[in-house]
Amino acid sequence: MDATAISSEQLAYWYFRLNGFMTTVNFVVHPEEGEGQRTDVDVLGVRFPHRAELLNDPMVDDVPFTHEKNRPYVVIAEVKRDGCKLNGPWTRPGDRNMQRVLTAIGVVHPEEQETAAEALYASGAFQSEKVLLSLCCIGGTENRVVRRTFKSVPQILWPQITAFIFQRFHAYFCQKRSHPQWDETGRLLWKLFESAESVEAFGTAVQSRLVSG
Repeated sequence: MDATAISSEQLAYWYFRLNGFMTTVNFVVHPEEGEGQRTDVDVLGVRFPHRAELLNDPMVDDVPFTHEKNRPYVVIAEVKRDGCKLNGPWTRPGDRNMQRVLTAIGVVHPEEQETAAEALYASGAFQSEKVLLSLCCIGGTENRVVRRTFKSVPQILWPQITAFIFQRFHAYFCQKRSHPQWDETGRLLWKLFESAESVEAFGTAVQSRLVSG
């Protein structure tokens, strides 16, 4: 991939990371028998309820995540460069991929897995006293079918993501400017931020480099 290009999955990863999620990109779902893959999760993340970055003046995270204050919030994110979409593996109950993901990450008790999977297939979300699980769509435009069919599923668009990243870098410049451990995408985002004259210019620069996968 071109060194100046930004993978859509990596940009989503950085959005979730800056919002306090512990994240895994391309989480593979394996079959019980044979070779190959059943599917993969573009970004799998968990955010804990008492998350706060900085002791005295905690950074303010984005609205889609701050409403949950009592339970771990687990997202199964489908990332698209263009329009938001949920692929078949996450909408076909007969595939049982949701059960495989829940088993692999161990976030619900085995006795709850079928109930949780059914809820995720039906509405895109599952809630219990211990956890909030949700599908999440990332993309360039909202999907009306997803909005109508899965009302609980957040659809987060690239302009919202780039605006959040720009504002986070701007508000906490001193804290974020030292980042030798960041990956290539993180360092490129910072360079684009430093050269951008506005949040709009930053968003344009990032989205012009955005590629699928």
